[in-house]
Amino acid sequence: MGDEIGRVAVHLDSLLDQIQERDRQLREWNEELNVRVRERTRDLEHANLKLEATTKQLIMSEKLAAIGEITAGVAHEINNPIAVMQGNLDVIRSVFGADADKAKVEFRLLDEQIHRISQIVTKLLQFARPEEYAGYVERHAPASVISDCLPLVQHLLNKTEIAVVRDDRANRLVLMNRNELQQVLVNLIVNAIHAMPDGGTLTLHAFDAEHDGHQGVAIEIADTGIGMSTEVIEKIFDPFYTTKRRQGTGLGLSISQTLIERQGGQITAESRVGSGSTFTVWLPEAA
Repeated sequence: MGDEIGRVAVHLDSLLDQIQERDRQLREWNEELNVRVRERTRDLEHANLKLEATTKQLIMSEKLAAIGEITAGVAHEINNPIAVMQGNLDVIRSVFGADADKAKVEFRLLDEQIHRISQIVTKLLQFARPEEYAGYVERHAPASVISDCLPLVQHLLNKTEIAVVRDDRANRLVLMNRNELQQVLVNLIVNAIHAMPDGGTLTLHAFDAEHDGHQGVAIEIADTGIGMSTEVIEKIFDPFYTTKRRQGTGLGLSISQTLIERQGGQITAESRVGSGSTFTVWLPEAA
């Protein structure tokens, strides 16, 4: 009897060991399954984020394409009456002959305003189809271009207590259309001024710098203003994104990025809330 009970006890112990082993295996399988589920969930979330980002990019591309077509159409429509106006103005001068000198000032003002309209139309076409209207590319010293930009924003600087600090150390030249480079720098300077409504320091720093093994020039526009959060930094180069609400179109930085990248350069931003922002434009050295 005792032997039988012993055999039963041994058998029960064996069954218990098997049950415990099976339970351990089931727990391991369950944990492995949970890990796989978590990994698959992360993959799906990542894929979903990429899909959302791609969708937003497509929507923005469609908007920009539509605006580009409309802008180009409007610009061409304006060009026709401008040509007629200029042509008739020349005819009137020819008909009046020497008497045209009596209205010399008025004729000059008309010529200037027609030229101004023509320049605006050209800018619209450059925005709509930049690959067709890139303009003449020249070699420039960054310090010279920065000097040309400051008078254009002086009226904004006069409205607040902002000290301008120049640090021109770049010895290399950059290859870019001067007006386009001015457009980019003025946009960045204006943004910096707007970020310092109570005053501060605007630092313009140009220096020789390498990027991915290529020699070039970096131009930093730094302010001591309100700064930006990480979330804002991630979006500032997106078309139509703006933090100015009723002011601005949200296209300034997007267009600036396009102009710089078209020349093989890049534009980046660093910022912290309450600690100001620094935008860096890097362009390859002119060959």
